[in-house]
Amino acid sequence: MHGGGHDHDQHHPHDTRGEQRSALWASLVVLALFCALEFAGGLWTHSLALVSDAGHLLTDVGALVLALIAQWFASRPSDARRSYGFKRAEILAALFNGVTLWVVAVLIGIEAVRRFWAPPTVNTLPMVAIAVVGMLAQLVVTLILRRAQHGSLNVRGAYIHALTDVIQSVGVISGGLLMMATDRYWIDPLLSLAISVLIFYGGGRLVLEASHVLLEGTPREVDGDELLRTLLQEAGVQEIGDLHVWSLTTGDNAMSAHVVAAGMLDAAGREQLRGRLSRMLRERFALHHITLQVEAACSLGDACGCRTWLSDNTAGKLPEQT
Repeated sequence: MHGGGHDHDQHHPHDTRGEQRSALWASLVVLALFCALEFAGGLWTHSLALVSDAGHLLTDVGALVLALIAQWFASRPSDARRSYGFKRAEILAALFNGVTLWVVAVLIGIEAVRRFWAPPTVNTLPMVAIAVVGMLAQLVVTLILRRAQHGSLNVRGAYIHALTDVIQSVGVISGGLLMMATDRYWIDPLLSLAISVLIFYGGGRLVLEASHVLLEGTPREVDGDELLRTLLQEAGVQEIGDLHVWSLTTGDNAMSAHVVAAGMLDAAGREQLRGRLSRMLRERFALHHITLQVEAACSLGDACGCRTWLSDNTAGKLPEQT
């Protein structure tokens, strides 16, 4: 009565892990060196904006170390206790990365407000010079990570960090030039406050994406309604139930479904249907782990969950089912 199977696509974005690892190591070396330089420069010039940027760079360095550790864990094989291995380690690292951005943003914001009422004199010329060097270093890191970010939320998190660093450096340079021209040193804490808002926003995006994966949300590159509609329109399919689509980690998507075959197909016919559906799903949707349970009839009644989810814009557009 039952016909089921699992298909795994070997050719997915995890083949790029070597490139991602090299990009993370190169970025780590560049940022660690400049973080020390910028922190010392911020103390010397009395610039909170430079110290803030160095603090953000320190979280970047920590995030890159965490990303490399997470990649190592994710590459470990599965075992009896962890059937999917440690693939979610990357998502946990990305979540922690986003939360640390929130913490840094709050701390910078508090110090910026305190300094706004009594701004210290800033040595603006060396401040601008250090910020220019920092912007060039961060541009290099951004370009390195930009090419490697696709297919990994973990690397994307590091890329977001680096991109906000470049924007911060532009702001620091602009603020330094304004202070040189006007001697209005309250610009420095005001600039730091703006940087903290930017950091908080970047962290929020990362936390939301990581949380979506951890909550088994439908991957953003998969249209769930379109997937369901496509399955129901396939020849030989009468009904779909227990449809679930989720991500193990970024770019490694899975789905499972209960398929009721139309007509009286024998075991061989149901297996052919399963194979055809699996191939279609791999080719049309970004799916790598596909598990389909194909039956000639819904033998479990309401317990089989054949009343699957439908959104408002999908309901009424599906072929009429018997």
